[in-house]
Amino acid sequence: MRLDWSKTKTIFIVVFLILDIFLFILFVQKYEDSQLEIIGDLSTTERIADENVTLGELPDADDSRPYLNAEFSLFMNSDIQGLEGQSATIREGQILSSILSDPIAIADPENPEELNEQIEDYVLYGDQYTFWDYDEEDNQLIYFQTFEDFTLYYNLNAQIAVQLNENNEAISYEQTHLTSLEEFTEEQQLREPRAVLETFYDRNLIQPNSTAVNLQLGYYPLFVQEAGSDSGDGATQVLTPTWKMTIENENGDRNELFMNAVDGSIFDMSQVNLDFEQLEENDETAE
Repeated sequence: MRLDWSKTKTIFIVVFLILDIFLFILFVQKYEDSQLEIIGDLSTTERIADENVTLGELPDADDSRPYLNAEFSLFMNSDIQGLEGQSATIREGQILSSILSDPIAIADPENPEELNEQIEDYVLYGDQYTFWDYDEEDNQLIYFQTFEDFTLYYNLNAQIAVQLNENNEAISYEQTHLTSLEEFTEEQQLREPRAVLETFYDRNLIQPNSTAVNLQLGYYPLFVQEAGSDSGDGATQVLTPTWKMTIENENGDRNELFMNAVDGSIFDMSQVNLDFEQLEENDETAE
């Protein structure tokens, strides 16, 4: 039988071509795996440098701070009798709800200077609150309570929500308050700014070419000890030192990230419910 060398040659060419393609694929996979190993071997510090994630000129940060202990303020009728220019009521003991007699015009809800200047005159303990944000969805100005120079972040029991009307006039507000704030005697060592940045980066919360432009220390609720427990009659709250790091990306957009400054756990503030109705629901559940 005579061999058809032309067909045989073609078969060999096809076989070797397939083999070459197979070997090339193996080479590419091996190369990619080696690159992944190299990336995996890079430290967080090196990866941050590669992606141009930097610490800006941040203010001096505390090395240590204690936990705080606080009690929930229970408003009394005697508290609201001295409030002028408004009609106030108390709900569930903890929530002071008030309607202003004369609306206060707000030129810029993002920076309500008019209200900031008057809040001490209209609100109990007004000097203990600082403007935090404008909630555009609910058309509310949000104020957080402070302790010394520290803001109490996203604390349902320590805030004021000022309601605006369609003309951006302040017409009413609801308030909660923490009292008897005391520092624990033992100081807690705090995470350093570089470690804070690296933790956020490792959790994929920071984009390449971003800069940490600000770092502030405040407090966030750690746990609540309900009323009637063995340690006392009134409900109390323990607050932990908390870092707020402001990150600016390459487009100039800013994002605020929060971390327990003691143990490094991250707080997702987008999941925090600051609706006062939650307090009322909790009271009903407790009953």
